[in-house]
Amino acid sequence: KQWYQRRVRVTMQMFDLRRVDLFQSPSVDVAEPSVAGGALTLSALFFCVICFFVELGEFREGKTKELVYLEGMPGGHDHVTVYMNITLYELGCKEVSLDIQDRHGRFDIDQYSQSEFHKTSTKSGGCNFEGNIYVRHMLGNFHFTPRGQHLNNKTITHSIHALRFGDHMAWEFEDYPISTDSLAHEEKSTSEGRTHDYLVKLVKTEVVDEDNGEVLHPFQYTYTHRDFVAHHKGKPLPPRIYFRLQFSPLTMKFMVYHQDTWVFLTRHLAIFGGTFAVLKMCFSGAHVAHDTIKGGKFM
Repeated sequence: KQWYQRRVRVTMQMFDLRRVDLFQSPSVDVAEPSVAGGALTLSALFFCVICFFVELGEFREGKTKELVYLEGMPGGHDHVTVYMNITLYELGCKEVSLDIQDRHGRFDIDQYSQSEFHKTSTKSGGCNFEGNIYVRHMLGNFHFTPRGQHLNNKTITHSIHALRFGDHMAWEFEDYPISTDSLAHEEKSTSEGRTHDYLVKLVKTEVVDEDNGEVLHPFQYTYTHRDFVAHHKGKPLPPRIYFRLQFSPLTMKFMVYHQDTWVFLTRHLAIFGGTFAVLKMCFSGAHVAHDTIKGGKFM
């Protein structure tokens, strides 16, 4: 029996896990501060401060999700607001009209709400068009047409100060640039009798702010431009300015949301605690390994 007990003690000593412990906890009595530990602590604090301000900036600005989907409602069932601020320099307000056409047979000549749209004469004898008109969500155009005689040799020089479709966005995304006013500050001047033709391709955009429930529907667009002399039955026509509209069936959706305050605090505390825990583990492991190799434990 004594022999068996002695054999068991020898076996347990041979398989004692403490013999291979490399992460030995030093006694508090012998632990001493070091320059390396102080430098590591300051570096960890600096890293945590940087992470805090980065997370704070993202928390204040919010995050944006982007989605593209096919619109289910067919075009033509709703109207789109068009805001314009366009100046014609060589035609007076009585010499030009704003006409609206679409594929359903609409043809309006200078028909718009007087409270939302204004024609103002400029000091140089031109005309400024500013305000809102409404077009159907379908293939169509609106154009400026000279009225009267002897206008074929006119030059229809103009400036587009602003041209927007749908709701107006007073702010923009930094990571997702939205082109809602691509024709702003465009100026055109050509020779006599040449018509300007803008082909405008629009994409409906839905911007949802999940925090306050605000939903905006601006339209992004791109355009191409050409100018030419228009003819009918071999005779030149007065110059015009056409804006031909093509609506895409796709819709881009941007969802803006902000993290909850408790999520922000929990995330930063996790970063703070995880940084010091990992650094302490690595530093303690390196310290124990250094003392072990220096003491010749594996020699």
